[in-house]
Amino acid sequence: MQTYEMIARLSDLRGGSGREQAVGETAAELLRAFAPDAHYGDGSVVGHIGQDTGKPTLLLCAHLDQVGFMVTDITEDGFLRIGAVGGIDRRLLLGQAVTVIGSETLSGVISILPPHLLKGEQAVPEDAQLCVDLGVSSAEALTGRVARGDRVYYAATCKKLQNDYMTGSALDDRCGVAAVLLAAEQLAGEPDLPCNVTVYFSGQEERSGRGAKLAAVNEQPDYAIAVDVTFGMAHGEDPKECMTLKKGPAVGISSVLSAEMSRHLMQTAERAGIPYQTEVMPGTTGTDADSLALSPGGCEAATVSIPLRYMHTPVEVIAVSDVEQTAQLLTEYAKECGRI
Repeated sequence: MQTYEMIARLSDLRGGSGREQAVGETAAELLRAFAPDAHYGDGSVVGHIGQDTGKPTLLLCAHLDQVGFMVTDITEDGFLRIGAVGGIDRRLLLGQAVTVIGSETLSGVISILPPHLLKGEQAVPEDAQLCVDLGVSSAEALTGRVARGDRVYYAATCKKLQNDYMTGSALDDRCGVAAVLLAAEQLAGEPDLPCNVTVYFSGQEERSGRGAKLAAVNEQPDYAIAVDVTFGMAHGEDPKECMTLKKGPAVGISSVLSAEMSRHLMQTAERAGIPYQTEVMPGTTGTDADSLALSPGGCEAATVSIPLRYMHTPVEVIAVSDVEQTAQLLTEYAKECGRI
């Protein structure tokens, strides 16, 4: 499967925090080609490449869940009240097409007041003001079809852009899942890896980091790399705060992360001729690396991040080459893990 097709297949599945089953089962199916014991359970996917007790274990982690919404109420006239699950930029919501996953899958739009009725801050609605219009006129019309607690997602699907770019609504972090799968494919063919590799696709990263916390306790890795996205440079952005698309993955430097692992990742990239950037985060990283490093039973952790524009929107943008170079860096690091 080509890289774009893999990313698109994963990204077009719906799976918000706590509802990762569809994407988890697909990711487990893809992973089983390289880690036969791979399975989805308890919200996450785990698979192993090598289980030699005499070798250290490297855990490669990317998260399954995406941002979205939850139905909080259904009005008498058939509109859905919704609340955000994860960080959402409300400026983008009015007029967006959405998909509602209830006992049926329904299409809708987030309702919008006519421009002449909007005043000042009303143009940026609060969560309590958000409604989804499904085209019905009463709550009774939705009985048995949609209920409070059901999930709502952006309806956008992946598309190719120019010059190796692509867009989609759940590239955070399905492109990270794809990068780890590409690395797993390469590592499964290595005859004498110096480490065991545990592949872990975590659930609930966008809300609680629960999946990564369980990974730290249950898998007890010696080393862990969280593969996620980071803010990509777009028009008008501050270059000191963003990474550049098509310049390779970003290696994290943080007070939470292992300085030794960060340094080894950069050295590995330089030896292998892989372009990379450095992302400095004085505090925590906002990724699963925080949970992997700080949970009871935590381990040395690092981040390798894929630059992404327009995070948590229906039109996230990445460069496919950055995903492939991320996979290459993970592979080369694993081939040296414990020997560096």
